[in-house]
Amino acid sequence: MEIITNSRTRILYVDGHTLYAQIGNKSCSSNDYGNSWSESSIKLIGNALSYSKLHNRLMRKGIYCLKILKNGRFLFVIKGGIYNFDHINGYMDKSFSISRGSRPLFLCENQDSDIFFGEYYNNPKRDEVNIYVLRSSSGSWEVAYKFKKNNIRHVHGVFYDIYDNKLWVTTGDRDNESALWFTDNQFKTLEKAISGSQQSRALQLLFTKDYVYFGTDTPFEINHIYRLEKSSGKVEKLISVDSSVYWGCKVGEYLFFSTAVEPSKVNKSRYACIWGSSDGKTWKCVAKFKKDTWPMKYFQIGQIFFPQGENKTDYLFFTPFATENDQTLQRMKVSNLF
Repeated sequence: MEIITNSRTRILYVDGHTLYAQIGNKSCSSNDYGNSWSESSIKLIGNALSYSKLHNRLMRKGIYCLKILKNGRFLFVIKGGIYNFDHINGYMDKSFSISRGSRPLFLCENQDSDIFFGEYYNNPKRDEVNIYVLRSSSGSWEVAYKFKKNNIRHVHGVFYDIYDNKLWVTTGDRDNESALWFTDNQFKTLEKAISGSQQSRALQLLFTKDYVYFGTDTPFEINHIYRLEKSSGKVEKLISVDSSVYWGCKVGEYLFFSTAVEPSKVNKSRYACIWGSSDGKTWKCVAKFKKDTWPMKYFQIGQIFFPQGENKTDYLFFTPFATENDQTLQRMKVSNLF
């Protein structure tokens, strides 16, 4: 494990061999595995700006998500909105204002270069929840799908399976609201793959040719990493983990999920862990970071962020957050882990 940066950093995206991260108040890229960085021409504004690690955590500042689209455009998720990077003028303009909640957790691009996200907000009254799409053909946002009132609490994420050309959706949080859904017709219909319990409550999905991988995110039961066989619909429990699974990524064919420090009567761990697998079947904890002493109510729970995008390097890049080594950029060579 190597610490690449000690300044306030969050890894955001890997585009082949190019890394993208927010370092301090700068958006930066690296073509040498994080050894050196170049500042981009993106002028960060508003909620992307922060002046210390603790200020960033307390005020929920910074870039939450970056998506580099097939046409080369950048979309950033910042508290309160989704921003488009204007290459001509060199600044960010707001593409979408978030009216409910502070932000979506993920942005998803399908084979037609349409961009999807689902509403993620508290929703105590269980109002309708939308999945939005930015159509590449029109350049405008519209509602792609609407969950009816009392159907779900919120959408955790929308994900594109390149192997089957399907869009998948994860929702929560009660037993009847927690499900993995899929569509193969651009949300004309949406079907449940699994549902009905806290063991179908997941945030992020990872795909291989034959399987859909996910980890559960529940404070009420022991959490696990699972895989869903696409051909049969069979769900296989792979390993128990000691806390909620939040984030995931692939490095080539290697699979990784990270757990969060979110204490409950069941989840008592004070460590955020990275779980990895080289074959999808056997999993092990390859790194862990202890929650720091700052209170979670104000300074957030301990977790480990991964970059989105297609990582063609031999390194897993990640950012511990609200733990030891808070907001540093680290890397591990995956071929040495298994």
